[in-house]
Amino acid sequence: MKKDNSNSLFRKFFGAAEKIELALGGFCLAALFVVVLIGIFSRLANVNTAWYEETTRVFFLWMMWVGVGAGFNHSESSRVTVLVNALPAFLQKICHALYYILNLVMFAALVYFGFRLARQQFNMNEMGSALRIPMWIVGICVPIGSIFGFIGVLNTMFFEGWRLKTTAEQLEADELAAKTRAEIERENKEGNQA
Repeated sequence: MKKDNSNSLFRKFFGAAEKIELALGGFCLAALFVVVLIGIFSRLANVNTAWYEETTRVFFLWMMWVGVGAGFNHSESSRVTVLVNALPAFLQKICHALYYILNLVMFAALVYFGFRLARQQFNMNEMGSALRIPMWIVGICVPIGSIFGFIGVLNTMFFEGWRLKTTAEQLEADELAAKTRAEIERENKEGNQA
């Protein structure tokens, strides 16, 4: 019998991390959209927008790095499953272990070197040319997004390892089947009540 981990402390931690990354990513996307609109209307009105390009880059970088981390939260990052699924079972297990190990090492390195870069930008008092904001605010997006990625790989490893063994087509088919079953059950209940 499978143990229900839905209320465990780790599950709550992973859920909170996911909510934070989704909120941060959503904020960056919305801010990027607004800045691009302002830039478009400023150009149409022939108004100087020196700050526009740098602001767009800042929000894009934050959105991209948070998105990278979010993509690993449920093993939704790009990966090739056709080759792995064609391998014998023992090689599939090795590939799945390598997925976890290599991604955790990669994100750990990105966290380490990203913090080093942000600290260097902070120590050198590096400023943006148009916005005049400290560049460490931009540089810190690399380790923060990588922390989300590290947490996402752990989430998959501890709670959703089945996702690595399933292709996207199988997941979509399973979701469609579940929705269809739910609709049939709802119609049966409505039919029984009538």
